Amino acid sequence: MPRIIQFTHPGGEHKPDNSSLNHKDWNKGSHARKFLLSDGYYVNDAQLEFTKLQFWGEWEPPSNVKKVEKKINKYYPNWIHTPYLPSKLPINFDGHNSYQNTDPLVFGDEFRYFLCKQYQDKKKRTTTLAKLESGDIILFGSTHGTKKENAFFQLDTVFVISHYIEYDISDVNALNDYNLGIYREFVFKMAFPQPSNYPLKLRLYFGSNYNNQVNGIYSFSPCKPFSSNLGFPRVQLKNIKHLTNNLNAAPKITQVTIEESIEFWKIIQEATLNQGCFEGVMFSFPITI
Repeated sequence: MPRIIQFTHPGGEHKPDNSSLNHKDWNKGSHARKFLLSDGYYVNDAQLEFTKLQFWGEWEPPSNVKKVEKKINKYYPNWIHTPYLPSKLPINFDGHNSYQNTDPLVFGDEFRYFLCKQYQDKKKRTTTLAKLESGDIILFGSTHGTKKENAFFQLDTVFVISHYIEYDISDVNALNDYNLGIYREFVFKMAFPQPSNYPLKLRLYFGSNYNNQVNGIYSFSPCKPFSSNLGFPRVQLKNIKHLTNNLNAAPKITQVTIEESIEFWKIIQEATLNQGCFEGVMFSFPITI
């Protein structure tokens, strides 16, 4: 039976470097969100359209930055980030307090999620998130507000699992035998610059996309075609079955029937459209500079 996972990650907004208001270097601190600008495909009246899109997401490598024209309210972004990948990648030596990985990654032909909260390092054991299956739905987002009556979930990514690759974090050649391109170098190796000193199997999940749906549903990030430098708030989800308004760091996992999972996905899709967003289903891989 499929599962619905409400997954909280840090919701703060990345700002430019202190040395330059037009640039954000590769993040070495805590994870945060960026309001991103990228070419991509979105769904419009059941048709795919290609244009320049804006959306909230994760991109820990560098980005060029512009300040928004006007801050409408506190839910709007302050900055617009155009992501890029350095032609020469930095090298992580210890994996701690150094170059961050990007997880989930929504750029390219398929969304990917490979690590976050899949294991407990101190206890050397996996969590339920390392045992997900095709058709499971992950909502990546963050909790806004602390009081139950005022809190809600800010959505940035809907991830419907299509398939996965299992890997061992102690294997020096983990994921090396798969056609992952530069993903292994700028995401996986940032998290595991050196193999773990104990064996543990995790999963690299691939998201179902619009042309390869699972149970008639697919991964997407709420987006809007670019029209101005004002930006828009993240989709707000509140008082929705299977979700908690004020969820803390621990994911909420609910087992449901296939029919219930499809209905839940449609509710999230409807909330996205009702708040003026579209479903961004493929974002062009950032250019290399």
